[in-house]
Amino acid sequence: MSEPAAHGDGGGTTIYAPTLNQSVTPPVKARSGHILLEGRRSYKDLTRVYPDIHRKVVEVNRPFTKESEPLMPEVLLEENLRDLRADRKPGGYNRQDAFGLRLIFPIPGDGRPEFYFSKPARCQEVVQITEQVSQLLKRRGIRHTVEYDRLALGVPRGLPGLPPMGAAAGPTGLA
Repeated sequence: MSEPAAHGDGGGTTIYAPTLNQSVTPPVKARSGHILLEGRRSYKDLTRVYPDIHRKVVEVNRPFTKESEPLMPEVLLEENLRDLRADRKPGGYNRQDAFGLRLIFPIPGDGRPEFYFSKPARCQEVVQITEQVSQLLKRRGIRHTVEYDRLALGVPRGLPGLPPMGAAAGPTGLA
């Protein structure tokens, strides 16, 4: 039986790929949680589970929803389902809310369908929803891999007047 992969590649990426009967502890916080479909999977395979994924994203974003757009989540759901049924890359849920959770379907570079959840800062919500969706996909028999913080977002900035987070400290312990 193969061991699950859980390691960093030095660039901040955490790969978390448990097999069906094993589990590995995910990170506490992450900026992005990626789900990569395995094998010959296509976007069409997400048609049955996408409404549940979409509802989870809408629920997390409820505090950020504008009252002037009450039907927007349903419209986005129907547009995305139409794309999934036609085996096209859907638009996801990419609202312009400053602190909202985003569901992104990037253009696949290797032909392997994937999607990810992201927020502007490292937080537990990203890990939680990624893990919930991973469990949903496992229950439906959709094989996938989960990875965290794969986006090239650059080094997080510190407060004004302070060095960037993670910067090496000088001999006095101050940067």
